[in-house]
Amino acid sequence: MSKLFAVVVATIPEYYDYKNAHPEHDQNQVAWFREQQEKGILLCCGPFFPHDGTGIWVIQAESVEEAQTIVNSSPRARDGMLAESTRVVEWQVHIGRERFENRVNAS
Repeated sequence: MSKLFAVVVATIPEYYDYKNAHPEHDQNQVAWFREQQEKGILLCCGPFFPHDGTGIWVIQAESVEEAQTIVNSSPRARDGMLAESTRVVEWQVHIGRERFENRVNAS
């Protein structure tokens, strides 16, 4: 049975310089998000405001190890843009759980 994981994303300080020099990076990341959403893995994602390279991704996986493997497959990780402070943690939804249950139980 799939579990929900919150990926608390932080990028390295050089992230904005890198993405300005490599515009394909953001295109690849958005394509990866769409692919993961189509697979039913990524349930939602977005940056924190104000934009400082941090955000959250909510994904489903069987284990924290599988969730970490998914995160590591992202262009952010492959291009070395995720900071060590990025966290993958199992997330137990209490209020609003019904918004995710059909997605998690369907897999």
